Formats: sequence, structure tokens, C-alpha cells
Amino acid sequence: MIPRSTITAYLPILILLIVILQLTGANYSPPRINENAFKIRNVYFKEEEDIELPCSAEGTPPPVYSWIKDGEEIDLESPENKGRMSFLDDGGSLHIKPAKIEDEGIYQCQARNAHGISLSVKVNVRQARIEPFRTREPELLRPLLSHALKLVCVPPLSVPPAKISWIIDKGLDDEDQDSNDQGAFNSVNLDDRITMDFSGNLYITNVKFDDAQNGNKYVCMANNAQVRSFNQGEDKIVEPLGMQGSNLPVEMLWHSNTDVEGLVGRTVRFKCIFSGNPQPHITWIRVEKKADADRMKQSMDKFEFVIRKVQYSDAGEYECAGFNGIYEHPIKHRFRLNVEAKPRWTKKPTDIEAGVEEDVTFLCEGEGTPTPDVQWFINGKPLEQATEITRRTFRKGQLMFTDLQESDSQVIQCNVSNVHGFLWADVYLNVLAIPATVTKRPEPSMKVAEDKTVKITCQTEGKPTPTVTWFKGDQQLLGGRYNILPTGDLVINGVRLRDSGNYRCFVENRFGKDNANGTLVVRGKTLIATEPVNLQPIHGNDAMFKCDALTDPHETHKLKYTWYLDNEPVIIDNDRVLQENGDLIIKNTNSKDTGNYTCIASNGLDEDKAWATMKVKAPPDPPYNVTVLTCLGREAQIRWEFDASQENFSPLQKFILEYNTSYSPEHWEMGAQPKSNERQAKIILSPYANYTFRIKAVNRIGVGQPSPHTSVICRTPIARPGHHPKNVKTVGEKTNFLIVEWEPMDKIDLNAEGFFYNITVQKEGDDEVESYIIDDHTISRKEIPVDTVYERYIVTVQAKNQVGWPLREATPIIGYSGQAAPLVVPQNFELDPEKNISSASAGFRWDPVDTSPKSMQGEFTGYKVRVWKKDQQDTTMKEIFIPHTPSRGKRRRRRRQVEKVRTEVRDLPSFSDLEADVVATNAYFSSNGSNVINFTTPEGVPTAVSYLTAVNVGSTHFTLAWGEPVEKNGIITGYDIGYQPINGIVYGDMKVMDTLGADVHQTYLGGLEADTQYRIFIWGRTQQGKGSHYIIDVKTSEKSIPLAKPEILEALSRPNSVNVTWKLPDKQGQRVGADYYVEYKRFGLVGKWNVHKNDNAMNNWIVVDNLESGIAYEVRVVAQTGVPGDQDYAQMASEKRTFTTGGTAFKRSNILSSGWFIGMMVAIAILLLILIIVCIIKRNRGDKYHVQEKERLRGSNQEDPAENFNELGKSDTNGIGQSGSFDNNPEKMPLGDETDSMEEYGDVDPAKFNEDGSFIGEYGGQKGVGDQQASTMATLV
Repeated sequence: MIPRSTITAYLPILILLIVILQLTGANYSPPRINENAFKIRNVYFKEEEDIELPCSAEGTPPPVYSWIKDGEEIDLESPENKGRMSFLDDGGSLHIKPAKIEDEGIYQCQARNAHGISLSVKVNVRQARIEPFRTREPELLRPLLSHALKLVCVPPLSVPPAKISWIIDKGLDDEDQDSNDQGAFNSVNLDDRITMDFSGNLYITNVKFDDAQNGNKYVCMANNAQVRSFNQGEDKIVEPLGMQGSNLPVEMLWHSNTDVEGLVGRTVRFKCIFSGNPQPHITWIRVEKKADADRMKQSMDKFEFVIRKVQYSDAGEYECAGFNGIYEHPIKHRFRLNVEAKPRWTKKPTDIEAGVEEDVTFLCEGEGTPTPDVQWFINGKPLEQATEITRRTFRKGQLMFTDLQESDSQVIQCNVSNVHGFLWADVYLNVLAIPATVTKRPEPSMKVAEDKTVKITCQTEGKPTPTVTWFKGDQQLLGGRYNILPTGDLVINGVRLRDSGNYRCFVENRFGKDNANGTLVVRGKTLIATEPVNLQPIHGNDAMFKCDALTDPHETHKLKYTWYLDNEPVIIDNDRVLQENGDLIIKNTNSKDTGNYTCIASNGLDEDKAWATMKVKAPPDPPYNVTVLTCLGREAQIRWEFDASQENFSPLQKFILEYNTSYSPEHWEMGAQPKSNERQAKIILSPYANYTFRIKAVNRIGVGQPSPHTSVICRTPIARPGHHPKNVKTVGEKTNFLIVEWEPMDKIDLNAEGFFYNITVQKEGDDEVESYIIDDHTISRKEIPVDTVYERYIVTVQAKNQVGWPLREATPIIGYSGQAAPLVVPQNFELDPEKNISSASAGFRWDPVDTSPKSMQGEFTGYKVRVWKKDQQDTTMKEIFIPHTPSRGKRRRRRRQVEKVRTEVRDLPSFSDLEADVVATNAYFSSNGSNVINFTTPEGVPTAVSYLTAVNVGSTHFTLAWGEPVEKNGIITGYDIGYQPINGIVYGDMKVMDTLGADVHQTYLGGLEADTQYRIFIWGRTQQGKGSHYIIDVKTSEKSIPLAKPEILEALSRPNSVNVTWKLPDKQGQRVGADYYVEYKRFGLVGKWNVHKNDNAMNNWIVVDNLESGIAYEVRVVAQTGVPGDQDYAQMASEKRTFTTGGTAFKRSNILSSGWFIGMMVAIAILLLILIIVCIIKRNRGDKYHVQEKERLRGSNQEDPAENFNELGKSDTNGIGQSGSFDNNPEKMPLGDETDSMEEYGDVDPAKFNEDGSFIGEYGGQKGVGDQQASTMATLV
């Protein structure tokens, strides 16, 4: 027993703990099962394998788990379950090992603690199994070719239901299979001829020889994926009977249930299996309504119609139709679809945590077809059996509790169900006692736009739910524009500028209180001032929506514009769709641009919107649901759909029905032009072809895009050719041949196999008929050898195929065998004395020839006059055809003298020695030539020059270059150049330069206006005047464009000059200077450049004279335009180039500062010192050295040795210290490899340069004695 003193001592602590637990209220919660563990409602197991049923739950204290099977709680400790059923380590998951057949049932997990019981959704546990097929001998089936065949399959019992398929059993033993064999069977390929019904029976709708499968068996296979096993049975052997199939009408073999019940969101399938030969074309339609092409599709094999994600609006009638042309009308069957739905939540119950003394309501509502029932449970018991709490009421979808106490915590279940399924919810009610606190405080500073609704956060926590009071400053906010949400947040509707300020919330319940505050800043609202207007552009034109907005001055920098088309953002690609500030520009509009456009101007706080509509008048959209209603031997009936919304705002005018065939699938032909109010049309077909069809719609704007072509192929039967070849004729281009030509028949006109042409020929007057067969329909010519020239023949070309001849007979024609060269030659060919020879024409005459067919060996067509330049017949011959014109009417009398044939030939070359003759012609050949005559055309005017170009373009000038005339037609005496300004379509006055010499092919055209278009003309001239002109249009450069920078190509130096050559960059649109000159100066000198002007503006080189020999120079080329001081003056200099002139530079050297001189002096001083020492030694020894005497004899002053020494330097005969030697002046030193010099080649003879200053000779020259001395000194140094 605990002492009383101890209890008294710890009593305050116990009371405090109890109060804390009361205030926090967070130390317990009812259990709640995790519903994500029960996504799988059906669990399959194999006997002797394990079963794992997952279950986990949350709750405080932790829940205790149990499982219910078929409504009874499982006793894990019972003899039959102990050791075989247990919980996994995760807590509530049930593990059964090993599983037995007795374990099948409905399972439900249960989790409980002191505050309630949670129940999971029910799980159906089944043993997976599949029974074998019944055993019997293979069934032999012998259908007739082209008839239908049904292969029955009775699947065995399977849990879950097995997947049924058909295979071809190869009948191979195991030892007969090699490693490359994929198995002893092949799956039966299901296509538009072979299919299965929903029960697994196989249908061959049109039996063929290949269906025998070489005697192998058809086997039905049932596959149960749960047991990883498949069974085979129902073996069939098919032996087709007959030699050839026959045409059979369409019959309905099987169809799925007529009345179909579909569930919302699921997939529904209808199926019709038709038989017939030819193979039936199967079409599906939705009766009286348009099918949703995205969800409703015909299967690839055409037998099924599938509706995915079924909706209530899909209810109605659907129809299949099979047609193969045997009967006039298709075989049809209608289905009725009724749509229902399994339950779905409309108000799903949720967990509720409430405070003591509060009222709560649980909602549980669902919808479905039929209407679902609602059932409530408390802690796993039906509501009627749960009597623990009396303070509750309920209706069908509501469960209400009043005046809650902490002991009222519990778990509530709700079941919503109908015949198609159920919904299960497991939620808890947790009754708590928690002090009021602010869990999410207002933002310290909040910005909002005027007229907007703002929510200031003050979210609370506490049980019972705290009361919340809001203040702005000292003023409490109540009603009107102010609304306090259940969460505690304050909502202010229609915010005004005066609403800016500080806001504070106060929260309180019976267990505590709290408060928090924040500041609100209100900005002026954004308004669109310029709204877009509705547009109706024509297809291909541009369109622009304008949009401009105003906003608060503090937020202007954040203002941006966004455009939407039909609530989707407009993609700005800056190519076709552009945005400039708020304006939207759409180039080259099309029908896809039609829609509602929205401009949104926003600054991050608020936004304003404006709408406008664009209706693009464009060609119509393609029609849809194009179907083949009937396909007969010679015609088809086509139906389509087209809505008024597809007209694209231009009245519909008509449709164009097009077709293609398998012979030319890429080529579409127009078959009919139905009226705008028609939705079906008839089209004429050709036999023995496969057709598909498409439709185009036409309005006033143009022809729209075609619809998708029909999926059904319309096949027409064989027939005889519809006609014989057309345009049969003979050609006489080959002598001793009869050549027959005709238009080849297209492949679609052959109408059957076995097609050929039959050509028959008969010489007029003979009885013999010859026939020739050609079995290639593309051939259109037959050459038949004959021994006649231009004789009449009767020719017929016929067509035939395996069916027979066309109904109409071929019409024969009269043709002729090949022609030959005429036997007659024109006589007395001469110049016509009545016609004068001009620079481009001459008249001729000659005697007519005998034009009879015998003489002409063909049909006389006329004469050819042939003219050529003397000695250039092969390359310059020109033939002028003079057609024969038969005389009209009869002559009154025969003239005694035959009239000459006369003609005038034009476009002869001027100023040329010419020769000519004449020949007679028939349709293909010419006679021998007549006598040849000679004549000369006088001088004429030249043709246009071969080219004219603006080599350089400046702002005030052009440099023009041109070629000689293509045909000079005489001696060129000069060129005339004219020019005129162009302003749009207005041409200014023509100005013409002085005539230029014949040898001039470049000129400078100055004095022009900047940035102006000019038309430039040039004419060549002879003594006869100006010839044809050549025109170019050139625009002068803008003054704002910098001048093109010259680039020096080379600087060729000579002893006293340099030849500088430059070029301009090869760049379009550059501005070229009007003048160019050269600036130069000595290398290294800082100062003004010397200028050498360019005397000829056409030259791109300048020779600079009067330079010093052997000196390094810098040079650059300067482009300029205008006059210095003017506003338009500009110049541009090239990069500098360094060169050294040839020869030897004159040197002024200070010898006393030369290194070699100082060294020599030091050496002499050392020698003198040694000499003095030797003399002193000699003198000390008594010997006399007569140095003084010897010096005197040499003329030196013994008293002034230093002076004598200097005199010795002055008398240097080797040139050291002479004016020609190098000194240390850097301006006179050669630059070596850094110069652009030709010094190593010696002096350059001025004679080696031509008159324009360019270098033409070899480098080198004679050196004088002075040069040799200078060279010697350079070598010495």
C-alpha cells in the first residue's frame, strides 16, 4: 500500500499531467486502415502455395488486428488454423501457408483500439484452376470453296476465365524440332476473312484452298495466366471441296447480343460476322447521330465496333452492314446500347476531429445507375446494432452527432452499392480538447489590386473550434464586405484603396487564446484601354489584334500581355505569329486561326481581359465519315457528312468527289461534282479495279483539303474492254516501213487479264490481210517492213481481253507507207532583183518543182531556203521553211510561162559574206539542194552588249563594266551610256554621257544622288547608228553605311618608287568610295602622311615616285567620298603596309661612337702600352730604339701622338667613316624581314615597268663601283 504522504506529495504533479493531457487532446485517435493496401479485390492462389493478404492501420494506442472470413472472425489458434495462418511482421497482414481449397472465401481486415474499430474493404479469395478439354477424335470438316465455315470451341471450366485462341498444330514430335523452331504450332491469323465470336468459336467467312493448312489440325487453346498453364482441345481438320470458288451473296453468320448494357467509363464491343464471295465490305454507323471518332472506331478487321470510355450520351442504336455487290442492298443488323454506371462518390466521408460539446455531420453520397443504396456502420456493426451513443440521428446520406464528449471517439463505415458494384469508406470521429492557437499567421506585408477579393490568413487550431475576431486598427470588422471563413481567414470583397492598413486577428476557445497581425497594401487596378476588335480576314492575309492597358504607376514595370486562342495559350514563334507589346500579329492566316482570342494584361497583382473573334474566310474544312453505300459493277454510291461550321465563313458552292485506283494510287481523278445541299453521289466505275474515294468541299474562297479516303475498297468485276484504241494513224518517217501509231490504253481500261492489241493491215487493192499481236498495253507503235513508198493501206487497231472484244467494232483508217527524199530539185535559184539586200534581209526566187506524190515520194509540204556564212556551213546554217499554199479556185487560162516562187528571208546576219540554196520538202524529207548563190549583207547596228554590271557602288557614283555586243553587225565605233532616276513607278529625265571609244569597256558614272534607284542603259554603235540597248537597275548606297575598307594586295618597290595595288571586299550592299589615293611616309616617323592622288578613277593601282633608295616606308590606301568639310564627306583607310625601296641608302655615321672603332682604339692602346714597356726595358738594357726617327720619316709629329693617332683614323682607305657607310641612325637602317622589299634582287630598272606602272620585267640591274663598295662595307660590318 502506497503511503498517504507519498500520494499527497505527488498529487499536484498528477493533477498537472491530467490537465496537460486534457488540454492537448492529441494523445489518442481511433484506428484507420490504409485503403491503398486493398487495390486488388480478387486474389487467386494455387493449392499448396502461400497467400498474403496485406493490411495496415494507424491509431493511438496502436490497433489490434483480426480477420473476418465469410462474416466470421478467424481464430488463428484453432487446430485447423494454428501454424498455418499467422500475422506478418508488419502487423496486420495475414499469411496462409499452405493454402487449401477450404481457404476460398470473402476476407475482411479488422483493426481496433479503445476508441473504435476499423474495417477494410472485402477481398474475394479464389483458388485458380483450369480443367482439361473433353477428349475426342479430331473432327473432319469439308466445306465448299467460297462458303463459310464455323469451328466450334467449348472451353473448359477455368478460374479466372481462360483466354481462348486458335492454333495450327504442326504435329511435330519433340525430336523433330530443332533449335531454330519456334514451336510445334502457329497461331491462326485473324483478319478480314477469319475471326472469332465472343465465345471462342472460329469463323472462316470465305473458305479458300489455303485454309486446309496442309492437313494440319485447327486446335482451340485455353490459357489461364494465373496457373501459368494452357489446355488444348476441339481439334478440327479442314478439307475444302471444289476446284474454283463461286460468287455468293452476303449472309449474317453471327452477331453479338442485340441489346447491350454498357457501363460508364468501360469499353463496349459490338460484332457482326458476315460471309460471302467476293469478301463483304463491312461498315458501321451510329443511327441518327454522329459517332465520336476519337472514342468510337471500327476494328482493323472491320468485324467489330468498339466504344471506349462509354458515356451516358452513347446510348442509342448502332448498325453494321455487309455488302459485296451480289445483292443490290447490304445485309444489316442493329444493336441497342443501354448505358448504366456503377456507383461513384459524390460526397465521400472523411475523418473528422471535433471538440467536446460540438456537433458534427458525416456525409456519404454516391450516384450510379440504378441509384445506389447507402448503409452505415459503427465500429464494424450496422448502425441499427450500434447502441452505445444515443446523441445521433441519420438520414440516407447523412449521419449527425450532437454535444460530443471525449468518449464519443469511434470508427464509422459507409457502403454505397448497386448491382454493378460498391464503394466503401472507413473514417473515424476523434473528439479532442485543444487550446486555441494561430497556426498560420497573416503575411507581414501583402499587396493586392483594387476591386479584387483578398484573403488574409489566420488559420487556427483548437478543440472546440476557436472563435475568430478581426480588427483593422481599433475597428472590429463585421459583415458587409468582410467575411470570416471557418478556417479563421478574413476575406475582403471588392478591395478599395482605403483598405490599406494593419489587420489583427484574435482567436479563443474555452482552453486558451492567441492573436496575430499583418499589413495590407492596395494598388490601383489594371484596365485595358484599347481592346481588340473582331476580325474577318481572307485566307492567306495578315491580321492584327491591338491591346493596350493601364495599371498602377508602382506596378507599370511588371505589366505584361498574354494572348489565348480558345483558352489555349497562343504560341509566339516570331515567324508567322508575332507579338509587339500588347499587339498580336498573325501572318498568312488560315482556318486554324479562327476562334476566340483573349488578351490578358497582368502585373502580378491583378489582370484585365478583353475578347475578340477572328473568323478566317478560308476554303472549307474536309468532309468526314465518307463511306461507300453501294459498290456495283459499273457504279458506286458514296455518302459523306459536312457541317455548316466547316464552311469557314464563306458560302458552300459544291463538292468534288474524287477517286483513285490501285493502278495509280497517288493520282486522284474527279468523278462527280455534287451540289452544296447534297450529301451523297453516284460515280461511274470501270471494271476490274479497286477504288477508294474522297471528298473536297468548295466555297468562294477556294477548294478545301480532301477528306480521308474511304477505308472500304470498292472492287469491280472483270468485263470486256469498253473501246478500241483511239487516234489511230500512220507516220511516214521511215522509208520502206508502214508505221502505225495509236493512243495506248490505260491499265484501268483493260478491264481484265489477257489483254492485247490486234493490228491488221491491207494494201489498198490487194486481198491479203496481215495481222500482228501486241500483248503490252503500254506500246503505242508498230513498224511493219514494206517494199513500197507512200502507198495507201487499210489499217485497223483492235483491243481484246480474256472476256472478249468491245461491243463496238473498230473503225479502219486509210494510212500511207513511209515517205522518201523528193526526186526533184528546185532550179534557177537566184536573188530576187525586185528586192534590195538590207543588213538583215534578202529576197530570193526559183522555179517551182513537180509536186506530184510520185515526184515528191510523199506529200509536198513546201520549200526550205538554207542560208549560212561563207566557209561556216556546218555551224551557221539557218533554214527558213516556206509552206505550200494550195491555189484556190480554177485558173482561167494556162500561162505559157511558169510563175517563179518568191520569198523574203529576214533576220540575216549583217556585214557578212553569205551563201544560200533551196530544197523541196515533203512531210519528213528534203530534196538535194539547188545551185548555191553568194551575196553580202551591208553593215547594220549591233545587238545588245553581252553584259552590263556595276562593279562598284557608292553613294554618289557607279563604276560600270560591260562586254562587247553579242553580234557586232559591223565595226563598233563606240558606246553610249544613259541613265535616269526611278522613284516607284515614276521615271526621271534621261541623261546621256558622251560617246565612249570602241576600246573602252569600263567607265565612272558620278554626280548621282545617294540612296536612289537608277536605270542605266548602254548601246553599242556602228556607222549605221545605235544598236539594241541593255538595261540594269542599280541603287546608290545610303550615306549612313560606312565606306568599304580597301585591302592592299601588293606593294612592288623600285629604287625610287613603289607600285601599290589594292582591292575592295567582296560583299553585297557595301558602300564604295568615289576617289582613292595613297598616303605614305618613312617607317617609324610620327607626323603627317604624304599624299599621292589617283589620276584615273578606274585604276586600282597607283605608282608613287620620288622616293629615296634603300629606305623603309609605310603606305596605306584611302577611300573617300564627298569634299572635306561637307556634311556628306567620308573616308576609310586600309591597313598599313611596310616596304623598302631598292638600292643603298646614304649613311651619315659618327665613327667615334661606333663599337668597332672603340674596340680598335682599345687594342691599339694596349699595343702601344706593350711597346712602351718593351722600349723602357730596352732602354734600361742600353739598347736604342729609333722610334722617333721612324715616326718622323712617316710624317708624324712626335710631340703630339694623340693628334697623329686621329690623323691615322682620318686617312682610312677602307671606307670606314665615309658618307656611304651605315651609321646608327635607325631611320637609315634596313628593316630586314619586317619590310615588304625587293632589295635582295638589286635595283629594278624603270624600263621593267609598263606605262601604267605595273611590273613586267625581271628584278636585277648593274651595280657601280660605289654600290660594290657599299656592299663590301655592309659585309664587313
